[in-house]
Amino acid sequence: MDKRIKKYNLNDPAQYEDDVEYWSKISPEEKLSITQDLREQHIKLFNKQKLYDESRKAIRTHYKIVSLKSKQ
Repeated sequence: MDKRIKKYNLNDPAQYEDDVEYWSKISPEEKLSITQDLREQHIKLFNKQKLYDESRKAIRTHYKIVSLKSKQ
């Protein structure tokens, strides 16, 4: 992928068009990877690791319950 940096004025409509073009060209796997990277940066930046760990535990528990019910 071509890496480049563009500088825009705050109200430049070309920025929106370039963003749409960029996101429409990349694969779903790349979009997911970028989203995960942003999530991890947010967790570190705002010191949310404990809250994140608790929510993952709750989701795993919920998933197990749903999985067990669907097997019956």
